[in-house]
Amino acid sequence: MRKIEIKVIARASRCEIILLKENLFKVKLTRPALEGKANEQLLEMLADYFKTSKACIRIVSGEHCSLKRLEIDE
Repeated sequence: MRKIEIKVIARASRCEIILLKENLFKVKLTRPALEGKANEQLLEMLADYFKTSKACIRIVSGEHCSLKRLEIDE
């Protein structure tokens, strides 16, 4: 199991995952942070990035803020 921290920027002009340092990422999302839309896009992008399914990624803390901690089953 891998644990990562993410700083999310919603409503960005483009989608992008930036590795800042080991297990710390900045993720730019185009969807707004309303009704879980940004979180859904985040899970989709991370599943592609880590080559796993969305079901293997869990938001441990920060579901309603821009700083998030996630666990990824690889």
